[in-house]
Amino acid sequence: MFRQLCLVACALIVLAAMPVRALACEGNEGSEVIFEDKFTDDAGGWALNNAVEVKDGSFALKLAPDDLETNLNVTFTVENADICSEVVWPEGDPVTLGAGLLFWGLDNKNYFQFGILDSGKYWIARKLDGKWQTIVENIDSSAINTAPGGTNTLRVKASGITASFYINGTKVRDLRGQPPKSGWRFGLSGDNFDKEKETRLVFKSVKVTN
Repeated sequence: MFRQLCLVACALIVLAAMPVRALACEGNEGSEVIFEDKFTDDAGGWALNNAVEVKDGSFALKLAPDDLETNLNVTFTVENADICSEVVWPEGDPVTLGAGLLFWGLDNKNYFQFGILDSGKYWIARKLDGKWQTIVENIDSSAINTAPGGTNTLRVKASGITASFYINGTKVRDLRGQPPKSGWRFGLSGDNFDKEKETRLVFKSVKVTN
């Protein structure tokens, strides 16, 4: 009996020490795929500029020190939608970095943002008429993979006035809000909070189902 208890305890210790693993974007069974981009080319309808590089299976945001880059998809509009994306932290010495999904977007001055930090926290914010309003600020979550080079899967499920938020398959919060009346846009974001170092944030895929 003592030996069995020891084996169970050892197994629990090993599981606790294992890194968080990101779940791939799969969507709901039977749902219709509205949009999917694995970034094999740059024809997915993203706004292309000097800070964005889309090729070879990655969507990269080049982030200057103390920089925020947001990118609402230009060509697709949704109503009720389940948005999922896989993001990879940079290798090497970590900087204070955030990765996010944009949803309920009207234009570049009006949208909601769900993001995670490489320090293991998440946040929800709204940009209204170009001004930021924080809804949920820097909440700790053990679901976040903080390891350099680690992958995280972010998901926002928005239906009617309710949005639900997931990190690597773990639901972290619900929110009630006011989406645009005639459909809305989704997107990606990167935040570099380091005031000295530039960095590069890579997304590997985006999938949107209804």
